[in-house]
Amino acid sequence: MTNIYLFSKNRKILQAFKKIQKSRTFALSIYNPKHYKHILSRDQDLFFTYLDLSSYTPAEKKKLISYVTRQQKFDYGILDPETWVKDPAALFHKGASDYIPGRALSGELSTKRIKSAIGFYFMESAEDKEEDTDPGPVEIHETTWETIVEGNSYTFILMFIEIDMIKDWASHSGKSHINDVMDHFYHHLEKVITPLHGRIWIRTEYGALILFPFSGSTGHIIIECFKLQLNKIISSAEEYPYKTILSYKIALDIGTTQYLTRGNTGNIISDSVNYIFHLGHQYTPKGNFYLTNRIYADIPPGLLDYFTSAGNFQGKTIHRMILPKFT
Repeated sequence: MTNIYLFSKNRKILQAFKKIQKSRTFALSIYNPKHYKHILSRDQDLFFTYLDLSSYTPAEKKKLISYVTRQQKFDYGILDPETWVKDPAALFHKGASDYIPGRALSGELSTKRIKSAIGFYFMESAEDKEEDTDPGPVEIHETTWETIVEGNSYTFILMFIEIDMIKDWASHSGKSHINDVMDHFYHHLEKVITPLHGRIWIRTEYGALILFPFSGSTGHIIIECFKLQLNKIISSAEEYPYKTILSYKIALDIGTTQYLTRGNTGNIISDSVNYIFHLGHQYTPKGNFYLTNRIYADIPPGLLDYFTSAGNFQGKTIHRMILPKFT
């Protein structure tokens, strides 16, 4: 039986969960929305949580979303009866497993609907974390940008990268300064990825999702990510005017997704895209480089000693770069 925590006092939402409350498949617990941090940080059991945005002020909504997208111990869905969220796909990119807008809350939710959401990214118990449930190689179709047609699906190397110190800067720096940092960051990325036929596809608040058409190997991408981590001191001095060392996290995977031009990606909900965002946001620590087992097979032999196992994340075996120690 799956534990579901529902944070809401909205009668419409409580009515929508009536079937779930009576179901033998789920154990539904309803909590005061004000206590979400206390409950979610306290409980060590495996659970899925739904959070009702209508229970919070606009400022509290932003804090809530920021909180749940930073955690790693549970999967979650967002209930939005007022349709406050402007870009639901961005929630999936930040780790959400479900989003239910107001129009879908007019009746009672079915158990099938909730099962599908919980299964979107199955949750791992402590016993499962060491078990390799990697589904194996994806079906590969070699592509180039010249052969890619907008609206069709293709196999890509997906690279998540995010400056992991800028959130701290944002608390005491103006918006114009943060924008300036990000402009320098994107310019730096373009210089690195363009020779590798990479493109910045989705810009996030502090980073990007980069696509590389898959042409049979990922070795050259691995090498450049490795260099990005090794050369932080040099690139921080050469590419940025801030007299500080920039730190960023990188996650790498292979997957298939529909391709739409940048700026038109808001409605893309792809397992591969969502997974790389989950891996980057939820599992990859600050300043590190993580990659999936599909990528690990292409690590050049000379670099194999610099990678080690990093457990299992949502069914895929993960490896991490062993970072150098600067003294």
